[in-house]
Amino acid sequence: MGEQERYKKLLKKVIRETENQNIKSSQEMVNMLIKELRSSTITSSVAHKS
Repeated sequence: MGEQERYKKLLKKVIRETENQNIKSSQEMVNMLIKELRSSTITSSVAHKS
């Protein structure tokens, strides 16, 4: 998956969570973005090492 597609998928997820009111504050949104970016960075770096 290309980098742009990963970001697009991530943003769609954040928007969906916000609309479902699972994210109630901007701090929760930032925390979720950081968590997702860290996990996608780890996943992509592991994939590059294989």
